[in-house]
Amino acid sequence: MPTEEIHLTIMPSVPEELATYFASLGSCEANAVLIGTQIDLRALTNAPLGRTDSVMTKLSHNGIALIYRYGAIMFFNATVSETAQLIALCQPFTTNLFTKPETERFSVQIVPSHSEGIKEGKVFIQKVTKQRLEIIGNALSKSVTLDYQENSISSLFVKVEPIAKRLSEKGKLGHTAKELLQHIGATLLVSQEMIGKIEVAEKPTLLWEQPHLEPLYQQMFDDLEIKERQEIINQKINLIAKTAETSLGVLEHSHSNRLEWYIIILIAIEIVLQLYELFFKPMLHG
Repeated sequence: MPTEEIHLTIMPSVPEELATYFASLGSCEANAVLIGTQIDLRALTNAPLGRTDSVMTKLSHNGIALIYRYGAIMFFNATVSETAQLIALCQPFTTNLFTKPETERFSVQIVPSHSEGIKEGKVFIQKVTKQRLEIIGNALSKSVTLDYQENSISSLFVKVEPIAKRLSEKGKLGHTAKELLQHIGATLLVSQEMIGKIEVAEKPTLLWEQPHLEPLYQQMFDDLEIKERQEIINQKINLIAKTAETSLGVLEHSHSNRLEWYIIILIAIEIVLQLYELFFKPMLHG
């Protein structure tokens, strides 16, 4: 889709009339969708964005969306058609587009008199502001990205487990060095994506300017078990990398031993030929 056909209304803040509309609803659904590993925000919006990680846009029926450069889109009060349309709009600018996007939902309650935080599986906020939506979006988009990482690592884990089992039982391998290097490469790629793009453990920079929102973020961070899930993923990454590297070392050792035997056989043949030249050949022609 050509850039000039795109019509995204980028909002620096939530307009007062839109905030009032959300307040009149009393609640809305927050839906995080991970459509790929990266969205080119500058090309998508055709605007100078600096180093921002996300942009906020208004949807046609009083919904709001946050689009993140690491492939996630956060929808607030969006219809099914609005969700599908925005995803379709972002797809041409998305790297490693997923055939089946990861999704995660949360109920947002807008109650001015209620303390802000998580209660009974719902997130309570006193009013709709860009900062509050960014807090919710940051936590949920990280969570849905962790879902993708967890599935990717689990897939790798299934492939690497038989290698470790064969090493333990037979002390040898049935995989080639190329396949093992692919395992290592895939593991390092997942690790690089996590560290370099989504910055799971990093708090939003807006908390420096809005410290009163930190309890809201921390409660969401804890409720979604962001830290614990990241630690488990890191442990699996280390185990997979260690298994693959150990297996590759065994293969290299095996190839080295095989090469040594080839050299020994060649030397033995050379010795036999020299003995033949020195002793047996003169006897046959004597």
